[in-house]
Amino acid sequence: MTGAEPMQAPPLYEAEVIPGLEAFALDELRGRFGSRVVQAQVERAGFIRFRYGGALEKLRALRSAVAVYQVHRFAIPRPKAFLGHQHATRLCALLAAMARSFARPPHTLGIGAAGWRSSVMRRLHRELAQRLKLEATVDGKGDLFLRLLPNRQTKGWEALIRIGLKPHSARDYRVANMPGSLNATVAYVMTGAEALPAGATVVNLCSGASTILIEQGLRGQRHQLLAIDSSPAALEAGRRNAEASGLGAGIQHIRADAGRTPLPASLADRLYADLPFGHHVGSHEDNLRLYPALLREAERLAAPDAAFIALTHELRLLRRCLESSPWKLISETRINLRGLHPRLFVLRRNSARI
Repeated sequence: MTGAEPMQAPPLYEAEVIPGLEAFALDELRGRFGSRVVQAQVERAGFIRFRYGGALEKLRALRSAVAVYQVHRFAIPRPKAFLGHQHATRLCALLAAMARSFARPPHTLGIGAAGWRSSVMRRLHRELAQRLKLEATVDGKGDLFLRLLPNRQTKGWEALIRIGLKPHSARDYRVANMPGSLNATVAYVMTGAEALPAGATVVNLCSGASTILIEQGLRGQRHQLLAIDSSPAALEAGRRNAEASGLGAGIQHIRADAGRTPLPASLADRLYADLPFGHHVGSHEDNLRLYPALLREAERLAAPDAAFIALTHELRLLRRCLESSPWKLISETRINLRGLHPRLFVLRRNSARI
């Protein structure tokens, strides 16, 4: 009589997230998949490792991840061994299997690794592309994308294959972009930072391309969504993106100064702002005028106990403005965004001081 066969562990995955937002991504993983996700933990800043035994298509629906990769381990001492027949054949089969799971066939193959421009990596890239009948992209990007990493624990190497034709953060609705447009995964996290009951009125000051309100609307609850921006180009981009997202007229776009809107007082149950950093958009001198005015307008618009969720790199300026403001700081999260280190502020209107 033989004992029961040991259960095989679910496949291993790695989620790439905006550094600083790992806890939010872990919450989404566990909230969506429950016990189907096991051993979920932050591997290093900006990366979460987990095992998942469900359908790939459901994993592709994650909103807080920049990208998700399936992880495969190779017992090889150096990347040159990927060129050997056995390992190249296995790697090619894994890539082909992922490609077959896509909604449409990939046309290009990208590779990312430390030293990916080396002769070994270029040769591997070229040979894999030839076997798969794909074009090898020269910029390291591709529809089918492979990352190669050393595993310091096993002394081997890992092949990480992205589970989608493009990163999760490249939303299909982003048909129009603006300079300094907010990363969609950050916008998603902002909309989940505080609970919001159905039927709320949501105001996005400095709405830009409307990414925050679209992510709010795609959560499924019905809200009154109001986008405020003084730029006609930004409002047009927001309208186009809203239409592409399926929300369409569900977001009302209003041209107005964020410091003086035509909206009635105490209207908003939730306020958002992706404040200009003074880098890609605006300047520090502009912000010296904008930030105090915007906080005063947000105070005027806020219903009792309304939350105001803002992202900015102008930390000293915002903190100085808050000193004379009725907004109470609930939480502050530092993130790493394209080499900048803005912070996500969750504020709540302090009714006792008003």
